[in-house]
Amino acid sequence: MDHQDGQRSEPVEGGPGNGEPDEDRLFSEANAWHFRLQSDDVRPAERAAFADWLARSPAHSHAWAGLQGLLHDLKEPARAAYAESRSALPGRPASAGIRRLATAMMVLLVVGGLGVWRGPALYQNAVADQVTATGQRRTLALPDGSTVEMNGDTALALDYQNGERRVRILRGEAWFNVARDPDHPFVVDGGAGAARVLGTQFSVRRESDRMTVTVGEGLVEVAAHRNADGSAPWPDSVRLRPGESAEADANGVTGPRAADPAVAFAWRQGQIVFRQQSLASVIAALNRQWPGRVVLLNDEAAERVVSGVFALDRPDAVLDALERGLGVRATRITPYLTLLR
Repeated sequence: MDHQDGQRSEPVEGGPGNGEPDEDRLFSEANAWHFRLQSDDVRPAERAAFADWLARSPAHSHAWAGLQGLLHDLKEPARAAYAESRSALPGRPASAGIRRLATAMMVLLVVGGLGVWRGPALYQNAVADQVTATGQRRTLALPDGSTVEMNGDTALALDYQNGERRVRILRGEAWFNVARDPDHPFVVDGGAGAARVLGTQFSVRRESDRMTVTVGEGLVEVAAHRNADGSAPWPDSVRLRPGESAEADANGVTGPRAADPAVAFAWRQGQIVFRQQSLASVIAALNRQWPGRVVLLNDEAAERVVSGVFALDRPDAVLDALERGLGVRATRITPYLTLLR
């Protein structure tokens, strides 16, 4: 399923002569459908296309039932399945059963087989006014004339009542270009804290219980919420100038510290920049930008240092660069799952 400008198409069946056994091909298609149907932005037309795919032949329904059975019964971790697949004799490929088992186990991790990890996202999407999918970016005009650019996998709730200009960032990252209005401060609530401005340009990133604010232009006041309801009147606040950032969490505000706009705001130009960052943090950043998941299998490679500028719409080029620069090996299980080891 291709992903471009927030639109996806249904999986395309491979034709005869593509060198892939029909059973494996249908299993891969079932994987792709399972992943797509778990998405928050699946469309009615896609559900209808899936129903058509499922009814196409008994082999299609058998592949779907087999995948669902595996996802239901899997107990062992994905690493064990992958290790088993790699333990085949030299020169002898792993059996189709092992390949399918490893794929299904990884799909289980990616989509959260029991749906546990998706719970917060589903709730956030339900209460949000604007949501972007992973890998999707969007620019919005706000009621006061301000604009916001949303990074991938971001959810925002707007509160413009009683003369207030307030945006809650439920998850993800957004860049704000705020229209100046001295009588009505613009507030972005990031859970652990909030940023308040009159007119400026800055970004806010929320990761779980931590909020990071980076300023591109103007002045921004950042404070941590001390009370559970977030009602504390800007305690321990710091003021940020262009090229500075601060973090707010349960312990208060940390900063200001120097920030490189070329790195912090690169996503707005469809790029991602790494400067002397660990491979583990690089993979975490990539997983926020791409549909699916990149999974690092060997912990000893997690601290290897990565530097580079990459295009967000060319994931294969990023993985190729990691392979060449760090000596890791990328194994693409499905278009939505890559293993690094």
